Amino acid sequence: MSGNEKPTGVGKNVGSRKPAASRKVVISLENVKSLEVDSIVSHLEEAKKVPLVRSIGEPEKTGGSARAVGWLILSGVVGGLLTWMSWELTQPLFEDSESATAANLYSSLSVAFFIGMALVVGDTLQSGATGKMGRRIGIGIACALVLGLVLGFATNAYYGAGVDRIIEDLFDSGLSFGDEAFWDEFYARNHLNRGVAWSFIGLAAGLTVGVASLQVKRALVTAAGGLVGGFLGGYLFDYAALVGDEAQSENFAQIVGLLVTGLAVGGVISLSEEAVKTSWIEITHGGMAGKQFILYKNSVSLGSSPSSDITLIKDPTMPAIAAILEKQGGAMFASAVDPQSPLFINGVESMKSQVRDGDTVSIGKTGIRYRERGQKAVSSGVVRS
Repeated sequence: MSGNEKPTGVGKNVGSRKPAASRKVVISLENVKSLEVDSIVSHLEEAKKVPLVRSIGEPEKTGGSARAVGWLILSGVVGGLLTWMSWELTQPLFEDSESATAANLYSSLSVAFFIGMALVVGDTLQSGATGKMGRRIGIGIACALVLGLVLGFATNAYYGAGVDRIIEDLFDSGLSFGDEAFWDEFYARNHLNRGVAWSFIGLAAGLTVGVASLQVKRALVTAAGGLVGGFLGGYLFDYAALVGDEAQSENFAQIVGLLVTGLAVGGVISLSEEAVKTSWIEITHGGMAGKQFILYKNSVSLGSSPSSDITLIKDPTMPAIAAILEKQGGAMFASAVDPQSPLFINGVESMKSQVRDGDTVSIGKTGIRYRERGQKAVSSGVVRS
């Protein structure tokens, strides 16, 4: 550009502008008093404040362990009540029987069946796996009947031999059936005998719960819990007979004893699971918030389908099989199944990532916290649900 040419285009009026330093900003009293200025000042004051509380979505729900224990205890009590009702209904069938074997076998079978099946149904309901209800009930019925019958024979044989041994010892000591001391001593010794015998029945009920869930490791835990719970119920059974008058003592002993047995089996099974669990997940957000699931297998699938190991319902955005939790080399990894539906690990989108105790995994609208005993929880800061 030559010195005689005038600037064109966007710069054609540049020469007419005054330098910035020479321009003046004029603010009148009317401007200061305007509502717009008041609004700006108000916003500036709010901006200075430090946000002490920040909303991050729906409140987190916990308490899955207590809920699971409560569900199995209640289910066991219901099973005990159903057993007592079945005894009342079938009692006329065994009144004229010359042998007590048939009545004892039915007693053992009914305890294993009703308490075991009540626990299967209660466990399925509390886990939200209603889509698996039919399959679990079918497996549970078959397991309860077979185990109840087989272990019923063992219970009858052991208990009968124990009663005969106690009676012989009392006869040898000079007591007879007509002596009050005979029966006092008999009941005192029979607590242990009945407790050991009923542990077989509890074992059948505990195995029924574990086998119905199709998890071998869980079946071992529930079997141990049923064994201990059955012993406690049987040991305390005769104590109920000491309460009340003679007319009601037998009936009272039965219903109280069976309720205690159901409570003990359900309670010990659930507490055993809590004691031995090493890794589990807690649902913190979504339709199933507050529930927990113990991870018994090294590879666990999660999704809305009943075919998944852990069925996550009440979330319309949940894919049929959404994610896999899998142990690899001693570490747990969470991986998404569908590339179109990634996971959010501690709020960061990921197709696969290692998870540690306390880490959060978001699938659809469901929030999950991974827990592992023996690890130190890692603080991941604020994670939006």
